[in-house]
Amino acid sequence: MIDRFRENLSAHWRETIGFALFLAWVYCALFGCGLSSAKEPIACVPTTYHLEHIWLTCGLFEALGGIAGMLIARKLPGVDRLLQNTRLLTVAAVVATVGNCFIWLAWFDRMQLFHQVFVIGSALSGIAIVLFAIIWSARLRALNEARLEFVIPCAFTVSFLLYFVILLTKESGLVVLLLVAAMCFGSMHLARGGDACPPFDAGAEGRAAGHRGLRSFTLLAFASWVQIAFFRVLSTPELSGNRFTHYLIPFSFACVTSLVMLLLCMRMSRYLNVSLAYRWSLPLFMLSYVPIIIDYGNVDLRILAYAINFLGMFGVQFGCWIGACKYLRRKGGGTVDLFSRYALGEGAGIFLGSLGGLFAVKSLDMQGIVALSIALMSLVVFVAMATGFNPNWVFHGSHAPRGRAPEDPKAASASRAAPEAIFLDEAVDLQNRFGLTERETDVAALLLEGRSRPFIRDELTVSINTVSSHVRSIFSKCGVHSQQELIDLARKGSGAGGEEA
Repeated sequence: MIDRFRENLSAHWRETIGFALFLAWVYCALFGCGLSSAKEPIACVPTTYHLEHIWLTCGLFEALGGIAGMLIARKLPGVDRLLQNTRLLTVAAVVATVGNCFIWLAWFDRMQLFHQVFVIGSALSGIAIVLFAIIWSARLRALNEARLEFVIPCAFTVSFLLYFVILLTKESGLVVLLLVAAMCFGSMHLARGGDACPPFDAGAEGRAAGHRGLRSFTLLAFASWVQIAFFRVLSTPELSGNRFTHYLIPFSFACVTSLVMLLLCMRMSRYLNVSLAYRWSLPLFMLSYVPIIIDYGNVDLRILAYAINFLGMFGVQFGCWIGACKYLRRKGGGTVDLFSRYALGEGAGIFLGSLGGLFAVKSLDMQGIVALSIALMSLVVFVAMATGFNPNWVFHGSHAPRGRAPEDPKAASASRAAPEAIFLDEAVDLQNRFGLTERETDVAALLLEGRSRPFIRDELTVSINTVSSHVRSIFSKCGVHSQQELIDLARKGSGAGGEEA
């Protein structure tokens, strides 16, 4: 395990660190008071929801940026080729840094200057988020399933640590501003180079089918972020305290817990795709209302609800990033189109959720807040259930069932000529020679294709533990110690078929 970690980190440190810098920048600039120039918030003063106004405006311009990206992808089919352009990377870093400067300036004088400049900083930051997300998605989609499931959790871990250290040790907002600017340029510098998957064009029919899946993806992201943003405003403690009790402690609790949950999901779940977003978040969204209903006026319970809501937010991020990058790799599609749609859903959800939350806390009593919250939660659950089970996000089933020949002779001939059929023949040969079971033969066929264990898990809808158990059994029966040795064994035993493969 340690050797595998070292190998992956040495091979993909640019993706891990670069993506982590992007995530840490977002957390510092928007999700927390990372650019606040005050050493401590004003204690025992009712909050004026400055941070929520920044997030609301950022969400609006992120949604507008997503719409612009969709239009560009439609007008310029080859726009994905521009994502490694040095000028575009520089523009993204500059836009993010200038936005940071305006947000820092707004925090510098919250009483007088805030409402004059925070809109500019939030708008630029929202646009920068779209650019960063599209650029990094193009980089990550080139990784196979195993490497993707290594890089994204590691990047989130590094971003959590960076954000924690910055908030824990910061002495002045100006120092943090310089660090955050360095994150922007560092992330874009590490995004340069690397292999990216070519743009995909499946024709008009394929694009129409893909659009049906992308619409459900956009709706799922929108509904999730409406709930996250609304509840963030709702659970914000009424009296502002120091950054530890108000933000750092609940955020840190959610970070650690979410990483543990993600590792368990990767080990025990039968597939990891976009559905992870709602499978993870819906129970937590409902659980987050329990402390609020018990006693909305209790600051400690609201902090607990705050932490649970963060935990749901991380689940949405994990599910969407892992699932969307896998989708692009497995089924093709334009990177700009897909992640522009995600930006539209996320940005619009943040905007409307924050707007609804601010209306609730400023205009409704406790009974009205609870009633509105339950109604919104019901709507979110309905949207997630209606869109989350879209078959476009299911990866398994691409291999023809063994033992069933197609009725059409032409289809049978085409099936036999497919590369999957060649590997399946080799796996059946191993089955006859070494006594593999039916399921082990299915796993062996995918191993002979060079597939990773996470790919096999998603393809056959079994847990990673089950895949590992089958792989160990196959290696033991065939007398090999690695996937490459299994491939060599199959090629030697298949004669001409092996040469053709």
